[in-house]
Amino acid sequence: MRVLFAAVSVTSHLMPMVPLAGALRAAGHDVLLVGQPDLLPEAEAAGFVTAAVGNAQLEAERRRRMAQLARQQAAAPGGTWQPTWDQLAARWRERVDGVLDDYLQIGRWWRPELIVTDPLEFSARILGAALGVPVVVHRWGPETMSTEAAGPARRALADTCARAGVPGGLADPALVVDPCPPGLQFPEAAPARSVRYIPFNGAGSVPDWAPPTGGRRRVCVSLGSMPAHLGGLSLLRTLASAVAGLDRVEAVVPLDPELREQVGELPDAVRVVDPAPLHLFLDGCAAVVHHGGSGTALTAIAHGLPQLVLPQFNPALAMCGQRVAASGVGLNLAADTRPDPAAIGAALRTLLDDPGPRTRAAAVRRDMAGQPTPAALVAHLESLAARSARRPVATRD
Repeated sequence: MRVLFAAVSVTSHLMPMVPLAGALRAAGHDVLLVGQPDLLPEAEAAGFVTAAVGNAQLEAERRRRMAQLARQQAAAPGGTWQPTWDQLAARWRERVDGVLDDYLQIGRWWRPELIVTDPLEFSARILGAALGVPVVVHRWGPETMSTEAAGPARRALADTCARAGVPGGLADPALVVDPCPPGLQFPEAAPARSVRYIPFNGAGSVPDWAPPTGGRRRVCVSLGSMPAHLGGLSLLRTLASAVAGLDRVEAVVPLDPELREQVGELPDAVRVVDPAPLHLFLDGCAAVVHHGGSGTALTAIAHGLPQLVLPQFNPALAMCGQRVAASGVGLNLAADTRPDPAAIGAALRTLLDDPGPRTRAAAVRRDMAGQPTPAALVAHLESLAARSARRPVATRD
């Protein structure tokens, strides 16, 4: 069986799909990852064979505009970027129009029998309809976007679908796969088939600093790349002041070299290190502080660690923080609270000293471990592809 994977240019949407791709390869199936050029290095490092769609320069310009808009809206009262459905629809159309021809060309050449896609890569769903093959949507974590966006995306892309030879419009997926344990997922999320989250945060080597030393309790601080560029460094300085006020606690902060130069001098209790995949060193940590990234939240739970979420600028990050707090696995200090060192310090003391969040994180970890593995899903995907009657390949007028 040939399986085409697809993702938007967001690494955190790609990484949750890596274990399923590995399970399919181990079962003898061919896997191809299709994505925009800026995603491919990460995909190839994860073991994918890849094919590029779109234009790297145009995508960089689009992302620059997104970042500028996010900066402007993040600076407004409330501190959170809240795009309207009309703004999202315009972005979806622009991105799909930039890659769909390439998707159709690759799909007609490679002839996949199944497509697995990130919920927001609508081009893959159009391709599936054009080729007559089933499409599986793979969620990235706690979110309601894939549920709420169903109607707006169908309306926004109706004309695009028609031009691609799919007059029925954006079809529903044949299956939705969810790696988020039920205890963390939003109750409002549409029903999905559960699969165990397998931590994979990228390829790399175990850093030499991974084993903790000196008797200090270690807190991992992960701010993500875009939040760090959009104000996260100011937050890091606030966080550093909070950690400096705690007894026998150290913070380890993986940070890109160009950002390390900008952050300035930090207290001795804060150690800035080169980036490394989280799953390689969290065993030596007592808690995790992060920006609301779903991969970080799920990886922390997979290690049984309580977490503090300091969401920045993006509603998806804020939503993750809300679920972390609601599920009891950690605490959330929302962007509109402008947390100061005292508030962050108090939250860290709760995570490190109060058994409640750690006990709840351990319970959700057990639930996560009880979910079916990606390997257990392979037979169902094989059956799904086998049952699908291939329709004639669509052509444009």
